[in-house]
Amino acid sequence: MRITSITRQVKNPERVNIFLAGKYSFSLSLDELIRERLKKDQELTEAELKKLKKISADGKLRSRSLEWLLGRPHSTREFKDYLRKKQVEAELTESLIDEFTTKGYLDDEKFAQWFTDLRQRKYKSRRAIKAELAGKGISGELAEQVLSQSNANEEEAIKEIIAKKSKSSRYRDDSLRLMKYLTSQGFNYSLVKKCLAEHKTED
Repeated sequence: MRITSITRQVKNPERVNIFLAGKYSFSLSLDELIRERLKKDQELTEAELKKLKKISADGKLRSRSLEWLLGRPHSTREFKDYLRKKQVEAELTESLIDEFTTKGYLDDEKFAQWFTDLRQRKYKSRRAIKAELAGKGISGELAEQVLSQSNANEEEAIKEIIAKKSKSSRYRDDSLRLMKYLTSQGFNYSLVKKCLAEHKTED
């Protein structure tokens, strides 16, 4: 089949539309167009057309994946899960992971630092954060490293939670219930007991 026209997209000038026999067939990025050396009036075999459509589909997926990644930091496992839902083949998945990791768009350590900071702002315990990081595919070793570099104070976090929860009738006059809640959130029992005692003294 013959390429009858190559036009730049209006909404995305970095991509071009390829027309065969006067009808739209597929699109490519400018880099892909140059790499494949396509030009008007060029004849394509069925095999070449199939290959180019695969390049087109993979390129679109790459763009969408990068846009998704740049929305916020993500772990490698999160990215794998995203691609799995898109039913992306294993070879392309590994290729995208390698590319985005090399370019710094995918970085488990940066993700762990971002996630830890986010959770600590919500007064989450180190133990709870570590468990959540594990669920995101972050190794225990990396989680410990990131947590050890954090300046967050668990005692201050416990005190903030006690102050907030004590305003609720559910916990105001029930220290035991509040203690069970705090320990269930992963805070150290002795530290919780100490903070509760101090809070009671202040009252």
